[in-house]
This record gives sequence, structure tokens and C-alpha cells, in this order.
Amino acid sequence: MILSRRWHMVFIKGRKVAGTSVEMALSTACGPQDIVTPITPRDEIERMRAGGRAANFALYRLDERRYLRALEALLAGHGDLREVAGTLQPGPLRYYNHMPLAEVVARYGDLAGFTVFAVERSPYSKVLSWANMAATYAAYEAGQDMAAPAAEVTRQVDDMMAKNELGMARNIDLYRWPDGRIDLAVLRYADLDTEFAGLMRRLGIAAPPVLPHAKRGLLADGIDPRRLLRPDQIARINEAYADEFSTFGYAMLNP
Repeated sequence: MILSRRWHMVFIKGRKVAGTSVEMALSTACGPQDIVTPITPRDEIERMRAGGRAANFALYRLDERRYLRALEALLAGHGDLREVAGTLQPGPLRYYNHMPLAEVVARYGDLAGFTVFAVERSPYSKVLSWANMAATYAAYEAGQDMAAPAAEVTRQVDDMMAKNELGMARNIDLYRWPDGRIDLAVLRYADLDTEFAGLMRRLGIAAPPVLPHAKRGLLADGIDPRRLLRPDQIARINEAYADEFSTFGYAMLNP
């Protein structure tokens, strides 16, 4: 989540929609009073390298400074991220990753005059991307790629179904205002570079920051879901994400 007082903008970060890439880029245009929530240490170091960073997110400022100093040391080559990634903790958070809009309003206050936006993509792509991440995330934190074999991705979807976790990439409730309505700008993942640059210019950012490709893995949007998903899996995704298909305008496959 990013709340920019400088640009009167709030980015609500959904799951499996290139949210980390948006945060990494957007933070480079933020001011010193803007709220930028922390991300995975590997990505945070890359964000620092590009000129952005987490800021004004912690409940206690001392915890925030300690966390950022540890990342700065790694950026400078003092230590090995693979050895300490699991121990780096930002402390109690006032603002956090994937924070719902209603909670942002409750904590920050009135957002009148702010542009609120999010990114969305096809639910099938989100589920496949989540399954790929589940199979490879430990390797990613250690500096490796996020690319699981197709059979493992399908197996991970079965595991999500068995654990009733198929809806973990369902983001629609993150976007609700306190009164339950959904009223925000939604950028489409498939055209994210163009739509993000256009929104930045409308906000007054004359030189829009370039989106990196954080957590690059399966590239699920270029795959016909039926190549990796069985009819029963498609039917379960249709059920779990029915309101997202209709609200965000994505076509639902017939199992």
C-alpha cells in the first residue's frame, strides 16, 4: 500500500497483480511524508537501488529505522541476504502490505481529493500465479527464479482447493470503502505499463517511473488456463471469483 500526500494518491495493493512492481516504481516518486509499506527484503533492496524505499509505515519509528538500516547494510554488501532474509522484520506495523482501503481510511482519515487505484487481472491468471509462487517462494527469497514446472502448478491448485484456499487471490474486498462500495480506478494487468504511465501523468508526474518486473515467474496471462487447469478446477475458480469476473469485466470460461 502506498499513500502519497505529495500526489494525493492511494495505491491499494491486491494479490498476484504486479502490486510489488507498482510499489517499487511508485515509491521513487514519493515525498518524505508519504506512506510506503515494506515489501519482501529482496525486493526492498532492489527498490532502494532504484531510489525508492519503505517509509512512515511502522508503529514505532525506532523499529522502522532499525529495519531500513539493516537493508541498507545489505545493499552496501555487508552480509548475505540468503542468510538473514527470514530474520529481517520491520516490527509492529501501522500500515501494512495488502491493507484494505477501509482500514486505510480508518487509520489515516478522510481521503477526499485523493485518487485511489488498484490493478486487476483475470482470476485464472491470479490463481495460476499464486500456485506458481507457492511452489517457488522459498527459492525466490534466496535469490532464485519463480518458475515451477506445469505439473507442479496444477498440483498446487489441487492443494489450494483441498485447503479451501482457492480464493486467496480474491482482492475485491480490499477495494471497498467503509460503506462497502467499490469506487476506484482499476488498471488492467494486461496493459499495465501503458495504463500506469497514463495515470501517473494525470496525477501530475511528468516523467512516470518505469515498472520493474518483480517476482517474474509463470507469466500466466500468456497461457490458456485450460492448458493447466482441469474443468473441475475452472468450475471452482468461477465460483470463488464470481463477483470479480463481473465487477472487473473478465470472461468466465465454461468448464
